[in-house]
Amino acid sequence: TITFEENGGSAVLDITQGYNTAVVAPTAPTKMGYTFGGWYSDSALTTAYTFGTMPAQNITLYAKWTLNNYTITFEENGGSAVLDITQGYLTAVVAPTAPTKSGYTFAGWYSDIALTTAYTFSTMPAENITLYAKWDVITYTITFMNVENLSPMSLTAGAAIVITDPTKEGYEFHGWY
Repeated sequence: TITFEENGGSAVLDITQGYNTAVVAPTAPTKMGYTFGGWYSDSALTTAYTFGTMPAQNITLYAKWTLNNYTITFEENGGSAVLDITQGYLTAVVAPTAPTKSGYTFAGWYSDIALTTAYTFSTMPAENITLYAKWDVITYTITFMNVENLSPMSLTAGAAIVITDPTKEGYEFHGWY
């Protein structure tokens, strides 16, 4: 019998057959976030095993796994560039420095293009993902001094400022300062 130690991977059925008969390698197991690296005859994973014929004794084979790297890509939605993060599955991921965008405040990273699901950085997922920047427009307030009957105005960055020249009996308006 050849017994398989999957080391956290999916189950592989033992192979039991006669001595010196041809042995076919089983379908490779799977493990989320890892790539199967073959079967080894020792638990230290130093001696790769080659399937050929059934040995004259029971043996145990050990699965070797290689940690996969995945990438978080950032869609800045008009903001300054943010470098992608590529690292191993389940390793700790630190949020990048927030991007900037003139006239806007960065409101966080979202896992969907519709910007409805906020993303929390913790560990690298078992797939490549894209995160989307959400921006809140900055509103500015213009307050008028030394003018009667002219309320403050709230405007967003880049909006046109349209103000009617004020009047005051006995005075001539010379502009805004």
